[in-house]
Amino acid sequence: MGLNPKGRNWGNLVNWDDLGKFYAGFILSWTVILYAGVAFLVINRNVAFIKIRNLPLAVAAISFLHVYLVKIFLAYTTNGHFSCSAEFWIMSIYLPFGIALFQANLAQLRSISDQQRDLAFSGEKILDGTSKQSPLRNLWERWTALSGIQRSYVYIGLGMVVQLVITGILYATTPTLQGDWSSYGDVSHAKGQKLCRESLEWIPSAFWQLAWSWLYGPYLLFRVRKIHDVHYWRLQVIYSVLSGLPGTPLWLAAVYSTGFKHVNRWWVPPMWLAPGIIVMQFTTIFFPVYEVISGRSRMRTTLAILDSWEDRQGLRASTNHAGSSKVSTLRPSTTSSQQRDMCSMAALEKALAVNPDPLLKFAATQDFTAENVLFLMQVRRWKEAFAFAPRLNKAVTESAKSHLFSTGVQIYTSRVNDKTTDFPINIESKIRQDLDAIFGPAVPTSQLVSNEEAKFYVAESWIKSPQTTSAFDMNTHDHSGDSAETLTAPEPITFPTEKSEPMFPAHPGVAPLGESRAKMRAGFDEHVFDAAESSIMYLVLTNTWQKFVKQQRTSMESSTAG
Repeated sequence: MGLNPKGRNWGNLVNWDDLGKFYAGFILSWTVILYAGVAFLVINRNVAFIKIRNLPLAVAAISFLHVYLVKIFLAYTTNGHFSCSAEFWIMSIYLPFGIALFQANLAQLRSISDQQRDLAFSGEKILDGTSKQSPLRNLWERWTALSGIQRSYVYIGLGMVVQLVITGILYATTPTLQGDWSSYGDVSHAKGQKLCRESLEWIPSAFWQLAWSWLYGPYLLFRVRKIHDVHYWRLQVIYSVLSGLPGTPLWLAAVYSTGFKHVNRWWVPPMWLAPGIIVMQFTTIFFPVYEVISGRSRMRTTLAILDSWEDRQGLRASTNHAGSSKVSTLRPSTTSSQQRDMCSMAALEKALAVNPDPLLKFAATQDFTAENVLFLMQVRRWKEAFAFAPRLNKAVTESAKSHLFSTGVQIYTSRVNDKTTDFPINIESKIRQDLDAIFGPAVPTSQLVSNEEAKFYVAESWIKSPQTTSAFDMNTHDHSGDSAETLTAPEPITFPTEKSEPMFPAHPGVAPLGESRAKMRAGFDEHVFDAAESSIMYLVLTNTWQKFVKQQRTSMESSTAG
């Protein structure tokens, strides 16, 4: 292996030896692979579990880190041709900003987990009205109203501003960083480059990496210790934290300890940060890439199982006419047949009708798709109410239909409209547009209505009830609690009598906008949610349900083996 015997000596000679070529080739290859993964995620950005990862923030984080990674991988090759001031700005801005954005991206795991638990275990949130108090009090109320992830964004953003200010001050007050090495005496260009990089002004640039690996990272690990998601998000946190632990201590030792002098010739000090950065990039991009690919494979398997199940059902039905002896030979008795039955649409529909709680718990705590299961449960109960609604001459009475429309608006605002819910269901644009046309005009133009108005928008068929809920050992806001939290579940929908005042026209958030807003649009009937229900049912069947069945099967096998 051909090497420059002097290694990185800050001279004018470019180290285009075998090691320099390896560094350049590796970073070029990694850049192509990394951004091929980014392109793949951008193409698949509408997939539900890609959406919740905040792809723009993730790409921004790995891009900032990659600029720094390119610089340190080419440090040996470029030798003394890369100025100290340029390297200072890259390490002081791109590395801290990249890690800060990465922290913000990973913090979403805890936030989304909490929001999903709130969705499944605490029902709908009532939105507070706009405050009429003093601006200072109003500002404080807005701050206290921010979610945990929003506050994290504010803290991280302020930290980035502070980092930028400190970097500017250090650069402006340190002549050596600007290329004035007179304080070192009469030194050569190479010696000045080396001494410049050993000044104490570089230490703040490593603060973010140190804080991430040794402070915030372990804290985040503790906070997510009981989250067992199926999206490898918690695993990403573990790998990223552990891989970054040695980075800053080794970098500091390499810069300020003479014991690393020989190593620094071939492995420059910032390279100790490279393994942690690469792991952060890899887990951020390729964990979701793997999930997309495995999800497609799982969908193909599911469709094959469904086709097999339907063929078997058809064959079984046809043989019913040929005699019971033939039927008995076709009765499934193997484990594979039972698995096919469990993966079928009929099994999912039975679970939703008989006992949806285990599926809802799994969707909320592991798959982060509780909104889909809740939507299916709500629509099922709404359709049951429509089927048994009071009728006059075989037509649903006006008061009952008005009540059903009001409840339909509640389903729309809590599950479909992305302006009124944090977790809208993922349906086709045409289906969403049709629902928008029917229910959209009945939604107040502002989400922030007064408490008196907001109570009308709480889905009254979705409240915590001892008679309709199942207990699970979990805490909505603290994963380590011992208290039992109950799942939200639908109560029977009751209808007003003909003598009752119409609910919807009297709505204080609607009436001021005119009676036309409360008018039921053409197309509102018992089939109004059919297209959305079919779309979400298929999505749950091919994704959440298959993961749930697999988990249940694994759990049963483990308990049997134990």
